[in-house]
Amino acid sequence: MVRATTERSKEGYHHGNLRVALLASAREMLETQGVGALKLRAITRQVGVSPMAVAPHFGNLCGLLTALATQGFEELAHAIKTGKARSLKDAGLAYIYFAIRNPGLFTLMFRGDAIDRSDPAFAGAAGDSFALLGTWAGTSGNAAGFAPQIAEAVMWGKVHGLAILAIDGLLTPLVQATDPHIDLEQFLEQALDYMKAATSG
Repeated sequence: MVRATTERSKEGYHHGNLRVALLASAREMLETQGVGALKLRAITRQVGVSPMAVAPHFGNLCGLLTALATQGFEELAHAIKTGKARSLKDAGLAYIYFAIRNPGLFTLMFRGDAIDRSDPAFAGAAGDSFALLGTWAGTSGNAAGFAPQIAEAVMWGKVHGLAILAIDGLLTPLVQATDPHIDLEQFLEQALDYMKAATSG
């Protein structure tokens, strides 16, 4: 079955699907082995092509990883939109849950040493995601005299920080210490409720 699937995939390469296959290969390695495993030769070997096959689609490894990170931000924006966010809490939870479901991809999206942040497609996708989160940050309450961008930066920092702590497993001791009967999801909901209360106060 695996061999048959591989053969069908290779047939698809001749029809312009190599770009998709390379992104899928890189993403699988990213989630199972981490950012450090993302080497051009390893990615292409898994697909069954030579490293030179990357050039027409991405240029080099940085181009491939930038395209993958761009895909991540597109998915993040979609997650926030489809979550029907009605508040910063909804948008923030969508952001954090995306990170928990895609820890490797989420990490890559913010790795300036591995991707090209000046790439137009990447910048556009990242900007769209931040704008969605920033919209709710700007309406969640703001101390008088501060620009909306300040509120956005602070809110994004708090939500992003919770996401990093969650995917690194560092929230587990706090969850257990809070109440043995609540899980991580309930803990995060309470954390965002606290953030809203602290902002409004």
